[in-house]
Amino acid sequence: MKVLLIQENGRHEQNRIYRECFCLQRAFEHHEYKADVWGLGHDGYLPYIQPDYESYDLIINLENYDQTGWVPNLATVQTKKFLWSIDAHVKGIESYLKTANEGNYDLILQATPEFCNAQSVWFPNCYDDEVIKPLNLEKVYDVGFCGNIVNRAQLISIVANSFNFKLDEFVIGNDMVKAINLYKVHWNANISIDINYRNFETIGCGTCLLTSYNEHIDSLGFKDGENCLIYSNLEQMVDKTKDILNNEEKRKSIEQQGLKLAKQHTYKQRIKKILKLYKGE
Repeated sequence: MKVLLIQENGRHEQNRIYRECFCLQRAFEHHEYKADVWGLGHDGYLPYIQPDYESYDLIINLENYDQTGWVPNLATVQTKKFLWSIDAHVKGIESYLKTANEGNYDLILQATPEFCNAQSVWFPNCYDDEVIKPLNLEKVYDVGFCGNIVNRAQLISIVANSFNFKLDEFVIGNDMVKAINLYKVHWNANISIDINYRNFETIGCGTCLLTSYNEHIDSLGFKDGENCLIYSNLEQMVDKTKDILNNEEKRKSIEQQGLKLAKQHTYKQRIKKILKLYKGE
């Protein structure tokens, strides 16, 4: 099987190996399938030279933020085509549906189940266990957050004023993995109806995850008090953090159970789903 992955190259050098296209490429290669990456910014990319699309068995378009119109219209390409909708919870579903319809895509891989329809299947976020893993570092911060603030400022302020807190804003790449490994508890707030990458990356680092409730999170195996901590309001957010910081044995158990769950949500596991979808199963 030969796969073409379409996505712009990462704009930040230190975060490039974490780009979805490269994570998928490594996962396909783990399963001994050939996967090529093509798109704006990649070595050898020329806008007037297109790949030989028909030489591939499957094309996956991962580009969610085409700002210049470089992504080609694949309407006449006969190869089976999947579109991965990662950020519909931010952008809305309309642009993805437009791309899928105009490009005659066979299927939309939808990261947000609320947007699933007859054209799509739920394809949850995941993490790459080749680059995100426990580093066996001393956890020196009680609570931390690694990511972008966006609409989280008020919640971050509450956490910061309540605990020994470390904010790692826009810390990316290997530094992101190291940062998460240094927290006893990694606080997270999902944006809108998303179950974001940080949920999977945190448990993949072997760090105790404290995350906001989402109605679909249980179906992914996240169990409050067993392999993570889940809060639905401010009181729970603070109280559950206090309790777990006072119970090291339970926290370490959650870390281990979270790491066990993480193995179900790697890119390598998601490839198995893609292969079934490709075969029409």
